[in-house]
Amino acid sequence: MLKAIIVDDEILAIDLLEAMLQGNSAVSVVGKFLNPLEAFTNIPTLKPDILFLDIEMTEMDGIEFASKVRKLSYLIDIVFVTAYEQYAIEAFTVQAVDYILKPFDRERLTKTIERISLRRKQFQSKTTVNLIEEDACIIIENFHFHVHSRRVYIDHTAFVLSTKEFQIFFFLAQRPGQIFHPTDLYKHIWAEESIGHTQALKAHISNLRKKLESAPGHRAKIVTVRGSGYQLLFES
Repeated sequence: MLKAIIVDDEILAIDLLEAMLQGNSAVSVVGKFLNPLEAFTNIPTLKPDILFLDIEMTEMDGIEFASKVRKLSYLIDIVFVTAYEQYAIEAFTVQAVDYILKPFDRERLTKTIERISLRRKQFQSKTTVNLIEEDACIIIENFHFHVHSRRVYIDHTAFVLSTKEFQIFFFLAQRPGQIFHPTDLYKHIWAEESIGHTQALKAHISNLRKKLESAPGHRAKIVTVRGSGYQLLFES
């Protein structure tokens, strides 16, 4: 069973979300916090699998809180539950797995839980992200890059990538020059259909592009093809 904590500065919002989660046998609420600072202090003890997090809070905003959580040494899936749509892109820069707008229904919440459960099973069985823990070397038209433990080495320049950045890069690098529509790329990387948005993909592509552009010579770059999608190009 997945362990979850809820962090929101409105008690009614916490109670409503907890009531919805109580009807799901796949998850158990192990902590509820009105104060994000108190929540952060308790995370190492509770060791939750899922963090349900509001964004606009008085003590600390949700994006800042999520950034602190991301520095912890174990895996926590962050789900933003908020009334504010404008933070969606920023939320995915801290690797949130979902962004749910209030008011939401039980069916929407169930779909999120099912998706997190599937991702964790895939991680444990190494069917999706096994390359992260292994060495790999790809040669493309005399262009070499080496992958080791989420670090991509290009011409002796190392890039530390997040899990999703790594998956996107590795997927595109095996198909250089091929254009992928955002919806199709989202499906390949997240192993599911796009649920009406690709904010997460856009955020990860943006972060990955910045890291590649920081290399001397910019020998690998992600190009946006207007109206078509993304492609990874290598320059000699």
